[in-house]
Amino acid sequence: MNIYIKNVVTIFSLCFLISCTDNLNFDDINLNADPILTAPLIYFELNQDDFYNSTTDTEIPMITDTSDFKVFKSSAIRNDVFKVVFDFEIENRFDRSFEINIVFFDGNDNITRTIPSFTIGSQDLNYVASDSIEISSLPLFLSSRKVRVEVKLDPSSSQIDPNIYQIIKFKSTTTLHLSL
Repeated sequence: MNIYIKNVVTIFSLCFLISCTDNLNFDDINLNADPILTAPLIYFELNQDDFYNSTTDTEIPMITDTSDFKVFKSSAIRNDVFKVVFDFEIENRFDRSFEINIVFFDGNDNITRTIPSFTIGSQDLNYVASDSIEISSLPLFLSSRKVRVEVKLDPSSSQIDPNIYQIIKFKSTTTLHLSL
């Protein structure tokens, strides 16, 4: 049995040693290792109570919120980013239309970028939009430190009923394309 094992090992060794090989040329490899980072940007849910003032029994036509935008605080990101893509998903369960405006500001409240407005029709449950920025054409965007979102309720002949549950959901992500 010992001779059998030696013969099997010899055969496998010969097969391994005489197998075909080719020289590898690592100079011809074109490896693109540019990372892509994706992170949430803005998320909110607003219902009928957010657009209704029960004290005065009137609608609130616009809700505005400003948040910090810390993406470019890191010099590593600022130096390596070449493209930014924003993706938006909106679900409108209201029987009214909305307009959403998004504006970026630097630390001194100067506008660095305005994303074109979205108009979301009533009962539009799958509104999707995207916006991208090539940093080479808008380097000022790298100084962005705040983002403001305005949600405007479009005018209508009927007022919001605070007793009927309605909601608008807004989700967005930021995708950074980096070059190392």
